[in-house]
Amino acid sequence: MPHLPATGPWLADPLHRTLERLRTSVEEGKATTWLASTTAHTIVALLQQADPTPRTSTRDTEMLQAIAQHLDEWQANPKNVEAWKYGAGPRFRAVVLQKATRPTILSVRGGPFDLHHTPPQSAEPGEEEQPAEPS
Repeated sequence: MPHLPATGPWLADPLHRTLERLRTSVEEGKATTWLASTTAHTIVALLQQADPTPRTSTRDTEMLQAIAQHLDEWQANPKNVEAWKYGAGPRFRAVVLQKATRPTILSVRGGPFDLHHTPPQSAEPGEEEQPAEPS
């Protein structure tokens, strides 16, 4: 997609360094690479402008549209959800999604979803593992 660096989102937030970090992470076998939320917004905007490939499915397009809609709703808060009641994190975002006028394939499943999962810690040698407490 050589035309993407000339698009508005890329010009506003160039991704050269991010792409290099991602390449390095893959080469080093890292399981996780953190991205800034502004970078995530840029990536979604770029994906929306990219031409579909033969492997792009309708579900891929629906998912991208849902993610973009949620990012916009969380930023614009069109139903004026009082953030002070819920904080700025997942509880606030969940309420914004519940009140969305156009539910998406993600919001009907009860999102937002935590995409970061810390692997369970193993017990020290000689200790029994304790079951994780529900959160």
